[in-house]
Amino acid sequence: MAYCSKCGAQNADGAKFCNYCAAPLGTTPPAGSQGPAPQQGPFQQPTQPQQPVQPQFQPGQRVTLLDMLSHYEGLQIHWAKRFVALLFDAILVMIPVYVFMVFLSLMTGIFWFMGAGGFFLFLYSAFFEYATGATIGKAILGLKVSSTKGRLELPDTIIRNITKIYGLFLLLEFVLTLVLETTDAHQRYLDKLAKTTVGEKRQ
Repeated sequence: MAYCSKCGAQNADGAKFCNYCAAPLGTTPPAGSQGPAPQQGPFQQPTQPQQPVQPQFQPGQRVTLLDMLSHYEGLQIHWAKRFVALLFDAILVMIPVYVFMVFLSLMTGIFWFMGAGGFFLFLYSAFFEYATGATIGKAILGLKVSSTKGRLELPDTIIRNITKIYGLFLLLEFVLTLVLETTDAHQRYLDKLAKTTVGEKRQ
């Protein structure tokens, strides 16, 4: 029996991904052992013991994020939280920038570049994630950016946030994220390049 290191859910032998949150699973405890006690995860109900379930995706099977989202409730919640966090951050950063640009245009008679909002959203996201591991929106919703190779560095957060400069780029990146094969359903396409992922903060 395998336990998920992210949410603590119990999974059947041979499962490639957690049947609740879709996190990649490690090795299964040897036969005859009871395995480690499940960890308290953000979606697990501690008073209701997890029942063994059959794996929905097998080792070696090619799957996309879209495949996983259609199966895993916990993963749907995770991405919904990320969308709300992005929306909150965009409002927090871009509205003041646009108000200032309109005011500056009225005062000077010069039309200032209105696409600056995306550039400031990119800078804000990259530096906040490097400094604290999360933007304000992610922190409120209990999300945290981490590196899959060790320490999170500024170039990593710059790479993973570069498409926020322009909304169309961000949309195209998300479409790629949905349709390309993945081994970590918590990564956007640029997360794979930056070797970063987004998880739930531990309480």
